[in-house]
Amino acid sequence: MPEQFLFSLTIAGIYLLAGSVKGVFGIGLPTTSVTLMTMFIAPLEAIAINLLPMFFTNGYQFYKAQNHRQLLRSYWPFTVMLLLFLALFSVFAAGLGNDIIRLLIAISVISFAVNNLFVTKWTFQPKYDRFWQFSLGSLAGVLGGLTSLWGVPITIYLVMKQVTPRQFIDASGFLIFIGCVPLAIGYAATDILNTDSLMPSIAGVVTGIIGFKIGERLRPLLAPALFQKLLLWMFLIIGVRMLYSSLMG
Repeated sequence: MPEQFLFSLTIAGIYLLAGSVKGVFGIGLPTTSVTLMTMFIAPLEAIAINLLPMFFTNGYQFYKAQNHRQLLRSYWPFTVMLLLFLALFSVFAAGLGNDIIRLLIAISVISFAVNNLFVTKWTFQPKYDRFWQFSLGSLAGVLGGLTSLWGVPITIYLVMKQVTPRQFIDASGFLIFIGCVPLAIGYAATDILNTDSLMPSIAGVVTGIIGFKIGERLRPLLAPALFQKLLLWMFLIIGVRMLYSSLMG
């Protein structure tokens, strides 16, 4: 029991940090939490624990969105492809095993960091919007089903679309929140999601929401550009370390 309590306390601390990151930027909770958890637990265990905090924090973010109907109308192509491919690929995660999942997580984390650090000028003409929604929505579903991290394609799409900061926060919250449903079904069907992950996951929900509220309050007080760069460099270093461990281990 003391070991389980200490483990849940550690997870709670990770989600306090991850929630704060999400409160400041609107994204980053799954990337932060899964990246840190995989430093001391198996990747499949990490993505199971991550599901509930990801669902509730993004549900809260979606609840606070300015126009829910407009989000559905604007992003339905991305949503349809995301849900379809999440449902299809989530059932394959358990069969891949921890080593392959660790490698995929490393690639996702490195891609997330590199995209946000170095690739910021991509744009597309409005007439190609549906093409990019269908293609990046599909990619998000594949990555998300296998790793529970589908923020990279969402970020790429929204940056290319040149949305406002508020639109970015609302859309990313919606697309991550709604994707948790097929992911949970797939992970439960393959026993990735089970009762063993429940207590640390609940701890992550509580502190994740607290962290999110803290991040919201800190947002106007911080130098967001500097904080974001430091965070992304941390992701990049950890991601490279994970990639090296996956390939050499």
